[in-house]
Amino acid sequence: MNVKMRRSIKRAAGAILMVLISFFLTRAGLSAKNTTETTRTRENGKKKISLEKAIEEGIQRDNQHKNRLLDSEISGLNQKKARMKKLFYVDLAGSYFFKSRQMGIAFPDSNPAPGVVIPGMNITAGAKHNYDLKLSVVQPIFTGGILSNHVKLETQKQLREKYNTDSRKIEVAGMIKSSYFTYRLLESKKKSLSLLIRNLKLHYKRINDLYKEELVKKSDLLETQIKISETEMKHEELDQLLKEEEINFTRLCGFAVDDVERKYDESISTLPESLSFFKARHPVLKIIDQNIRMLDLQKKIAAGNYLPRVQGFAELHYGRPGIDFFQNEWSLYFQGGINVNFRIFDGNQLKIEKKTVDMTIRKLDNHKEDLILEVKKKLTQLYAKKKSIEKQLDLVKSMVKSASEDAVLKEELVKEKQVPNIDYLSALLDKERYQSMQNELLLQVRLIKLGINTLIGRYFLASGGQGDSFLPKVASAGYRCR
Repeated sequence: MNVKMRRSIKRAAGAILMVLISFFLTRAGLSAKNTTETTRTRENGKKKISLEKAIEEGIQRDNQHKNRLLDSEISGLNQKKARMKKLFYVDLAGSYFFKSRQMGIAFPDSNPAPGVVIPGMNITAGAKHNYDLKLSVVQPIFTGGILSNHVKLETQKQLREKYNTDSRKIEVAGMIKSSYFTYRLLESKKKSLSLLIRNLKLHYKRINDLYKEELVKKSDLLETQIKISETEMKHEELDQLLKEEEINFTRLCGFAVDDVERKYDESISTLPESLSFFKARHPVLKIIDQNIRMLDLQKKIAAGNYLPRVQGFAELHYGRPGIDFFQNEWSLYFQGGINVNFRIFDGNQLKIEKKTVDMTIRKLDNHKEDLILEVKKKLTQLYAKKKSIEKQLDLVKSMVKSASEDAVLKEELVKEKQVPNIDYLSALLDKERYQSMQNELLLQVRLIKLGINTLIGRYFLASGGQGDSFLPKVASAGYRCR
């Protein structure tokens, strides 16, 4: 009885132990599975950024852009300083001077009545040692518009720095997008070569099996091996170029290319619309316009020098001798008044200066006209080139399709020993060459679109993009002239 009970207990304990082992194994498996799924979910769920976001970050990181922002702040401070010159200013001054001689008044003896003599006397005015402390307040009243035009001039300089900043934004955006498109092209070519290497290796395996059965020559085997090695060398070269471009992209914006969404594509308007956009919005033209406005203001400032300049002043003095020169004592006194200055003649410099400024303005107008004509020529060339490449793309697409069919056909013919192995290898290489050509043409189209948008000053107008939200807007400011 005891033996049976012991056996029953052992069997029950064994069953319980197996259940516990199964339970822990199942939990461990589920835990590993959950960990794997969580990791995979995190990898797949990594949020990618848009190319527009990468461009914004790149612009903020660019040191030249930072410097131009600082230039704009400096212009703002200069504008504030020019405004302050319209207000009064206060000076505190002290002086000492020595006189070797003093003015004297001699009174002779007088006889007001018979027998009465009043002796004469000498009175000295001023002192040898003279001291003066002065606190003065000066307020410009009329300056011929010089101060008001200086404020306007600094305002125009600040706007010019803003357009300089916008111009740098366009440059940085163009560099980032160019790097992005180049990387995508290299990546596509690398994938194409990887597929070619895989097909060549599969073909090598088949040829090797046939060679073992003495159904093909060893030269077929060697030809295939050579083509594999050549293609792998190209693959390595592309891999190196990819790494270099990835480093360049990261340097420009701080992101890896793989962190950026792939859906971005460059969009363009028609030729007349692009030219109109350039004329109305490009920062370079805005800078030229600002320079012309600044030269006009410089003419007004120069003309203001020939108008009366009026300023009021008030002074508080404490000195010895004071206002009474006959008493050599310390005294406090006040004086005030108005100063008027008027330039009458300076050799006709104003006329010469105005002529110089007018000629400089004409030079800027000519430069602006040349720039518009040059951009129009380049836009016309870019649109014509884009049209030509799109036609080439249609032809290359049909060539890729034909080369693919030819490679499949040659593969079957090689198996049937109707064509030599080298013909199949050539067909595979032709297919890869046409695919690579197609990818390069696609990149050229994108780069042409990028070139058009960069040339006209538009860098955020893409499908799904932000439109013109980052384009410079014309600002204006005016100040009352005295």
